[in-house]
Amino acid sequence: MTVALTSAYSPQHRALLTMAARPKASPSLLKGQPQKTMSRSERGLSGPLVAQSSAQSSMEQDFDSDFDDFIAPLVSVGITAMRLGTCALMVHHGLDKIQNVDGFSANVVAKFFGFLPGDPHFWTLSAAATQVAGAGLLGLGLFSRPVALSMLGTMLAAVIFHLENTGIEGFPLAVVKAHSYNYELAAMYVIVLGYFTAAGAGPLSVDEKILGGELRFYQGLIEKFSGEDEQE
Repeated sequence: MTVALTSAYSPQHRALLTMAARPKASPSLLKGQPQKTMSRSERGLSGPLVAQSSAQSSMEQDFDSDFDDFIAPLVSVGITAMRLGTCALMVHHGLDKIQNVDGFSANVVAKFFGFLPGDPHFWTLSAAATQVAGAGLLGLGLFSRPVALSMLGTMLAAVIFHLENTGIEGFPLAVVKAHSYNYELAAMYVIVLGYFTAAGAGPLSVDEKILGGELRFYQGLIEKFSGEDEQE
């Protein structure tokens, strides 16, 4: 029937009718992208879906906030417990050196650290004072980072001593008669004290509660003395 109707028109009219009868391509098709149409049901559901997504996002934010409020005090208590436990276990190492200054000076300092200048007794007493006083200061959380770093130095020296004395003892898979490597305890002290050197004593400490933050306290001292030098 279409052929019969179009045959009555001139070639020009037939060309116009053919062009008019062709479906128009959407801009997305012209760009090579498939055209997506939204059904009436999808259009009707788009509003509730947006609202549901917004409500879900709000619930997730509330959950994250509640979880942070719940976990933060537990983390603070855990850090404090680790700090106090480390200091309680550290102090006897210093007391042992004080009670046996001659033996430690001769068998450890002079034998394995003979390159250190001065009397070996000085280094023994220095290590002892660092471990005893440092345990007290770090336990309180006062000047925690430099204190932890100084204590770390004494334990790092202990690791070196044991490595020079017994070697690595087949680390990490060897099963030794003593059930632990001779340097194992000192190495664990180094790791824990390294944490406090980097992170500080935690929120439950003198540094945070009284000094207003350890790093801010140091920064204030630097600004104070640098300001006085500039005025002079």
